[in-house]
Amino acid sequence: MKLNEIRQYFSDKGISQREVGRFIGVDDRTIRRWFSEEGSWPKLFELAIEADMFDVDHRPMERIKNRLKIRGNA
Repeated sequence: MKLNEIRQYFSDKGISQREVGRFIGVDDRTIRRWFSEEGSWPKLFELAIEADMFDVDHRPMERIKNRLKIRGNA
């Protein structure tokens, strides 16, 4: 993902850089650095954004539990 895509993603959602940092537990300086340097963020951060953009369920344990419930009821 490119920096402008990440900026646009949060802008479209109305989420500030500070809010992003607080939500994921990263200090303001780190978030500012991520948003000012192309590709300086961790890959996991990028993958989480892409999962949300494409509406991918990124809670695998919940999916596994739900599958087990369905199988147990069959």
